[in-house]
Amino acid sequence: MRSRPTTVRRVLAALAITSVLVLPACGGGSSAGPAAATEKAELRFGGTVASTLDPHLSGTYQQSFLTPLYESLLTRDADGELQPGLATEWTLSPDGKAFDLTLRTGVTFHDGAPLTAEAVKKSLERAKTLPKSVVAPQLAVVDSIEALDDTHVRLHLSGPPGAIANVLAGEAGMIISPNAVDRPDLATNPVGTGAYTLVSKTDSEVVYKAWDGYWAKDAVRNSGIRYVQQQDSSARFRALASGQLDIIGMDGSQVAEAESAGVVAVQGPSTNFIGLLLNPVAVPEFADPKVRQALLRVIDRQSIADNSGFTGACTPSVQPFPKGYWAHVDGLEADPALTHDVAAAKQLLTEAGLPNGFSFELSTIAFPAFGSLAQILQAQFAQIGVQVKINVMDTNAYLVARGQGNLQAGLGQFAAGRPDPSVFLQMFYTPTGTMNYGKIEFPGVSELYTESLTSTSTEERAGPTRKLIENVTRTGPNVVPICSLQQTFGMQPSVKGFETTLLQEYDWRGISPR
Repeated sequence: MRSRPTTVRRVLAALAITSVLVLPACGGGSSAGPAAATEKAELRFGGTVASTLDPHLSGTYQQSFLTPLYESLLTRDADGELQPGLATEWTLSPDGKAFDLTLRTGVTFHDGAPLTAEAVKKSLERAKTLPKSVVAPQLAVVDSIEALDDTHVRLHLSGPPGAIANVLAGEAGMIISPNAVDRPDLATNPVGTGAYTLVSKTDSEVVYKAWDGYWAKDAVRNSGIRYVQQQDSSARFRALASGQLDIIGMDGSQVAEAESAGVVAVQGPSTNFIGLLLNPVAVPEFADPKVRQALLRVIDRQSIADNSGFTGACTPSVQPFPKGYWAHVDGLEADPALTHDVAAAKQLLTEAGLPNGFSFELSTIAFPAFGSLAQILQAQFAQIGVQVKINVMDTNAYLVARGQGNLQAGLGQFAAGRPDPSVFLQMFYTPTGTMNYGKIEFPGVSELYTESLTSTSTEERAGPTRKLIENVTRTGPNVVPICSLQQTFGMQPSVKGFETTLLQEYDWRGISPR
């Protein structure tokens, strides 16, 4: 699962503004001479600047801005497996009612306060109770938090515990200084235990510097990080080619130029996928599982992978999680009952009482790769008499409309793995899920979802989770996967220590730009 440097033929355009961040260099030239070669340099990124540095109010794709400042109680490696963070040990009680953490010693916050169980308690309680906290639902299973002593914390649980470890490896588990949790300016004046402190934040730039007080400062291979607002892919590429940028997410149309410019490409899988979200409330035909099965089977995923704007970054898939991830169902893509078959799809529509098809509006974002994909789907659906009107929307407007259930069908990118697969499964597949617009009851899903959360072990959770996904897929999913997304980044040959991670959680400490 770990990434490797490679030269690629295509790259994913969409990730250029969400998954990786790149930036033009600030003024001043590089130093020459032998001494300069050993000095740590600033790591230069650019993209969409975070709207907030408050981990409890931040969205999923702003995580890259938070990890330099805050550390989570637990972390994950490149393959998504749990590792120690601010907590070195964690255990679940036999009855599943208590989750205990042993804290790392010798850690201080940027303001000098020590990391203690009381500090962790205060931060987690804020995450649960802060108005508009985006992580509060993830901590709903936590009934109360107890500081047993200076280095031991107990979370008293009132429900299934399975997701709690992964949740604490995400934004909910990022610990804020006890002196800062109640400050109204935390969004612009953050205080964590991370390897970096904030120098400045504006609407166009965020600058961090390496912190001398960091408990593991020997692991830091750069002098700081600089993010600059830079969404235009052409300008971003020119800055990389000219040496002003260190790492970027590349646009597919720029690959030939990148190769000739000697850019190193790094590619790896992710738990993000491209899919089609169906709204049975707006289009009653989508309520019929045979209709959903027909749409699943008429899509020619291999053709899309080979010929769309996502070529080289799109692995055909009928399920949300990529091969190699613990929630992936092996063999599902090869099942004859699920493979691409226009005749079978047409027969399914006939069985649904729709021999002449039906029509709906397909909305997507104003991004070239998604626009071209929408046109491909339009042509493929027309083969079975399904007529599609394409509606291209501003990204923010699209996300708002999708969240409110105001789209007939939405074509976009879905994050299936962070902080835990259960978040996606609950939201889209359970009858009470906020994105299950038609309140579809898939066979056995509610029971399997509950079973998947009875343990914190991925080995024990894998069985019911995979069965859940298989049931949804065979019934006819309300989120029709098209392909799993590969992450592809361009970087200077001088960059050392960068690799993709399955959940797109990057450790900036070990990256040396020059």
